[in-house]
Amino acid sequence: MYSKTRKRPSLLRAFCILTFVGSTLGFIGYFFAALFFEKTSEIIIEYSNWNNVDEISPLYFTTLMALMALSLTAAIRIWKLHRDGYYLYILSQLTIMFLPVFWINRTAFSDTNAIFTVIFFIGYGIHFKLLK
Repeated sequence: MYSKTRKRPSLLRAFCILTFVGSTLGFIGYFFAALFFEKTSEIIIEYSNWNNVDEISPLYFTTLMALMALSLTAAIRIWKLHRDGYYLYILSQLTIMFLPVFWINRTAFSDTNAIFTVIFFIGYGIHFKLLK
């Protein structure tokens, strides 16, 4: 439980809230992508440079959905100032970042995702000493 003797810094609060929002939206998005896979496939083919979606399946989106849930759980643990949340966050985000590379191919790597992942690792890492 959150201790009144340890205050949650504003920057840590901001990172947690952004993670709550991002992970929740990601979870919902991947849930619908898995549930409506055929429509998702049509959208991917229409609006990307992909000609087919043979490499992906509903399981791909379900796996990403589960990783978003893990990321949300990690942020909740960090919010409560638990150190294990930071490790869970690192695990979930690295897996989210590299799953497309292993599942699809190396061109699926997202530089934007990598930049934000590093920013959040640093942001949470700055407060690592505060986590118990």
